[in-house]
Amino acid sequence: MPASTLNLLAQSASVPMQGLDVAILAGSIIGVTLFGMWIGRKEESTSDYYLAGKTVAWWAVAGSIFGTNISSHHMVGMMGAGLKEGFAQANFEFGAIFGLLTLCYFFLPLYRRMGLYTLSEYLGRRFDDRSRLVYSITNMAFLLIQMVGTMILGALTMATLTADSPYAISYEMAVVLMAVVAAAYTMYGGLKADIFNDVVQSVLLLVSSGLLAVLAIWHPDVGGLSGLLEKQPEKFHVFFEASHPELPWSGVLSGLMVLHLYYWGTNQFIVQRTLGARSDWDARMGTIAAGFLKLLIPFLCIVPGMAAGYILAIDPATESDTAFAGLTRTLLPAGYGLVGIVMAGLAAGILSTIDSMMNSTATLFTFDIYKKYIRPEASEMRLIWTGRAAMMVMVGTAIALSLYFGQTKGGIFNRMADFNAYLVPGVIVAYVAGILQPLITRTASFVCILAGPILSILFDQGASYGFEHTLQAFHRAGLATVGCYVVLIVVSLATQSERDPDREHFTWSRYQQEPRVDAITPRQWWQNDRLWAATLIACTLGMCWFFR
Repeated sequence: MPASTLNLLAQSASVPMQGLDVAILAGSIIGVTLFGMWIGRKEESTSDYYLAGKTVAWWAVAGSIFGTNISSHHMVGMMGAGLKEGFAQANFEFGAIFGLLTLCYFFLPLYRRMGLYTLSEYLGRRFDDRSRLVYSITNMAFLLIQMVGTMILGALTMATLTADSPYAISYEMAVVLMAVVAAAYTMYGGLKADIFNDVVQSVLLLVSSGLLAVLAIWHPDVGGLSGLLEKQPEKFHVFFEASHPELPWSGVLSGLMVLHLYYWGTNQFIVQRTLGARSDWDARMGTIAAGFLKLLIPFLCIVPGMAAGYILAIDPATESDTAFAGLTRTLLPAGYGLVGIVMAGLAAGILSTIDSMMNSTATLFTFDIYKKYIRPEASEMRLIWTGRAAMMVMVGTAIALSLYFGQTKGGIFNRMADFNAYLVPGVIVAYVAGILQPLITRTASFVCILAGPILSILFDQGASYGFEHTLQAFHRAGLATVGCYVVLIVVSLATQSERDPDREHFTWSRYQQEPRVDAITPRQWWQNDRLWAATLIACTLGMCWFFR
């Protein structure tokens, strides 16, 4: 884009949003809400409500996974992390490819052939109800942390972008509005409403973030990607030294990979999209296509955040999460609808994540707690209404926590990962070892999941008081994962009398020996999912090598 055009845009900096921007934002939110209600108008069974009737095509699976994952904690939080840390923040995206492909070819075949509603069902069948219940509680806590972080970043940005205008929205009002809108169509339409709204919202997100990224990277003070490479060569590396406080290479290749395995392979609100696919091929292709979309994020969020340091006068240490709002107000003139488009994309990202978390929380509570322990004979409609009630509780709790923690300053994206790292190690060890090793017992799985946060805290406090060292979150997660596996093996060997051939049937080697019952549809060579998976791996490794 010519420098003269960018300078003209910059002259309109900090102009409050005007009527056209508000109309675009309001129209997009109202349209998304009505579309979701219309899509989900015929959801009458639990399969329809919680798994979209298993009718979702690959492109909708891809759009839903991408839209569910990308939210304010990416558009706002990752942009701030790019400003603060640099390109190494892209490890969250490159590692996601590893997680997505592990889901595609390791976890997903087992999940779909077992006909699961919730991932905790696997632990229930492989082990017992103790592991199933503690997983559900852990995953609901994980989702709550994600939702609160998303709402905080989104509401802060909305309040900043509308400040000094006749349409100013307070932080508190933004929190409530986002939660109410997402709840409206999710409670009514279930997973199908979520998925197809996610597709629409993904398009809005890509358009808006792409617009802002182009304006930021090719700003006259930045000089494009090549100019930024010349200005910040020390920050254009995938791996930082092992002593880096946020993204050490040793932690990226250990604890962060554990988080990726959990997030993409054993996390209800991501995997639920693939469980609703109309075929195994659609589930795999949708997952792989989402991986290609993920590779865009470094250039849509992280690099613009790095460019923001040359455009905005902000402190990366304490104001990094204001980079998105600052670039929007600085680069986009109000009154032409551009601010409205960017805000619509931000709102779309927030809603697509919140709605998915609400639906997944409802699914976990309904099947793993209500139906299992409270009312096993509940009718289909009662289960649907129970899920809706669970959503209301989840939303209310998230609103309260978002209002309480709303003054958090800087680095929320990495702080969310830090909190989640306490919950993850025991769960992922129980899942992976349970799938691969028949000798793992019921009590061992239960103890392992409980040991995850306990060992994380012990390692954290031990490093602090014993060695006067602050243990980085990913290092802590890696150590806790090793510790959990040791606990799992020791307890398994001590409880071998619990081994049950029927439960060991749900291991990878034994379950894969069963004949397939679903028909395999012949497809053209270019529809071969393994070919696209190999291409995705090559693209990821190529980017890692270029920015090594």
